Amino acid sequence: MAYQAVPLGRAGASWTFFLLAATWLLLLSIFHAFPAMDIAVSSFFFRGALCGGGAGCGSFAFGRYESIKLLRWALYVLPYIAAVAIVIAVTAGSLSKSIAAKMPMRRLWLSLATLGLSTGLIVNLLLKNHSGRPRPIQTSLFGGHMDFMPAGSFLGQCTSNCSFVSGEASGAGWLLCLMFLLPPKARLWFGWPVAIASVATAVLRVVVGAHYISDVILGFLMPIVVFSGLIALEQRIQTPAR
Repeated sequence: MAYQAVPLGRAGASWTFFLLAATWLLLLSIFHAFPAMDIAVSSFFFRGALCGGGAGCGSFAFGRYESIKLLRWALYVLPYIAAVAIVIAVTAGSLSKSIAAKMPMRRLWLSLATLGLSTGLIVNLLLKNHSGRPRPIQTSLFGGHMDFMPAGSFLGQCTSNCSFVSGEASGAGWLLCLMFLLPPKARLWFGWPVAIASVATAVLRVVVGAHYISDVILGFLMPIVVFSGLIALEQRIQTPAR
């Protein structure tokens, strides 16, 4: 039986992308205008007094737990495992028409393109290397030596692999995109575990002081926005205008 993708419709796909992109920009604007939200959430996981000068203060205690480190590593590799599985699937589908008929080949290619464009290009190559935003543990408030900068400022002292936005949260958000490629029954079995793992990946980045809450939310949403944009583009190519 040939795989049939769920039709979103040209207008529906375009509006979905527009709303998601607008939401991303709105959230960025809110976090930039109210940076105290980032500090407040990070402070919740910071044990002891805020530093100010970098001495005689607390720390992100959860980051020292071996169980947290092990959990973070296990969650970190999930997007890589999923990406390898998709590469194997599209390779098999390219070699066999019978296998291709049972899989959403075009959507699988779009998912790989999403990972490359969002997590690879936009997040890791552009934003993280040029945003200049120090991570919480790098700022003077939390024991570091750099000044705190709000989300989207691009004026911080960080020079590479910076806090804005979270690459791991972006990979976790990409995993959620894959749920829409599964048949409904498989989605019921895998949806909740993947959603929990994805959210846990993002939350742990805040818990250990590696990112602010704005970094993980915006990083998490980035691949979802890009994926919806590629789906909208696919629908425009497939569906002629009337």
